[in-house]
Amino acid sequence: MRRRYTYRLDYRERKERSFLRLIRRLSLFALLLMTLYLAYLLLGGRPRLTEESLKNLSLLPAKKEVVLEFSLPVKRVKLTAEQKGKKLVLYEASFKEPQSKVRFEFDAKRLGLEEGDGVLFVELDAGLFRKKSQDIKTFFDLTPPQFEVVAYTPNLTLGGTGAIKLKSQEDITPWIRVGSKTYRLEPFQKGYYLALFPVRVDEEPHSLEVFAYDPAGNYSVKVLPIRVKTPKFKEEKLYIDDEFIHRVIYPLLGQEGQGLEPREAFKKVNEAWRQENLKTLEQVGSKSEARILWEGAFLQLPKSKVLAGYGDHRHYYYKGELISESRHMGYDFASVERAVVPASNSGVVVFAKNLGIYGNTVIIDHGFGVMSLYGHLSEVWVKEGQYVKKGQAIGRTGKTGLALGDHLHFGILVQGYEVNPIGWFDENWIKNRLLSVIDQK
Repeated sequence: MRRRYTYRLDYRERKERSFLRLIRRLSLFALLLMTLYLAYLLLGGRPRLTEESLKNLSLLPAKKEVVLEFSLPVKRVKLTAEQKGKKLVLYEASFKEPQSKVRFEFDAKRLGLEEGDGVLFVELDAGLFRKKSQDIKTFFDLTPPQFEVVAYTPNLTLGGTGAIKLKSQEDITPWIRVGSKTYRLEPFQKGYYLALFPVRVDEEPHSLEVFAYDPAGNYSVKVLPIRVKTPKFKEEKLYIDDEFIHRVIYPLLGQEGQGLEPREAFKKVNEAWRQENLKTLEQVGSKSEARILWEGAFLQLPKSKVLAGYGDHRHYYYKGELISESRHMGYDFASVERAVVPASNSGVVVFAKNLGIYGNTVIIDHGFGVMSLYGHLSEVWVKEGQYVKKGQAIGRTGKTGLALGDHLHFGILVQGYEVNPIGWFDENWIKNRLLSVIDQK
């Protein structure tokens, strides 16, 4: 009887040990699965909105294209808004192919939302248990910004300069559209915004469109009537010969000119280089001091005569054939060779180096998008970042770049575009056309 009892005890103990081994194995397997899942989540993570998306959702205007970006592609997204106990689905979608970004049109009025606080609920699902919910406090700003046009230049000329001044008690970002181009108005004194803008010679605007955005993205628009005068620009024929191409064009091109025929070489400089240089001027002109640095009329090169005017339409002929065209966007002044060049007005040097067809060039920022340009210099005596006073010597005239002889190419840039500088030499023109707008309250 004792052996039988002992056998039963041994069997029970072996069975219990087997069961415990099974439990341990299952526990280890479950732990392994949990570890793998945690590693998977850590490596892939759960989906969430990017910081930029969270920022954009914290303040919503009356209408907006909302862009949601995710930390990893999602298969499903749902965005719900709650305001005063009322819940609304703003966007919901499922995707066969996971998406990293979605867009949708938000229209507060259509949804029945009111101006004021609210809460957004975001649900994201990237599959395989990778889900994430987020709550975002938001404010629905449904009121468009208010602004007043204090003064502007209603009578404009192609190639000329205009001014506009706004007033607003709100935090706004105002812009003006002139033709196809837009220019930003900068803060000017408390509650005022100002911009000087160019009127391009190749595009006649029919009105000025002023629009302002508030921080939420709401905007208001006002259209201002204008009258635009079209001046008659000079037509000019210039004859290019091999001597000029070998003396000026090929040295300018360097290795770029290898293998180019004379016609091709000239076209490359006059057209391709010119376009690149104009892009550089636009870039330089976009970074101007938001304060007026100039005072009074601008100075002309002393004791100089005019060789070429603004807007001259030039036709270039080589061996009797028209090979290229250009428009002269400044004034050419000539005095004695290597004449000392004064700064036409006070400002900060923002460019002092070679600029293709302009040769050695200095550009001085006079504030609010107005800059003066000095091209073809033989010597440059100033450095970028240097403040110069009106009349201070900045270099000598020369014939660097695309130049037939020693002279100064003088230009006035407004928002990076060369306008007619003639008015800037006249204090009364500046006073009546620009300061009358700038000083208006």
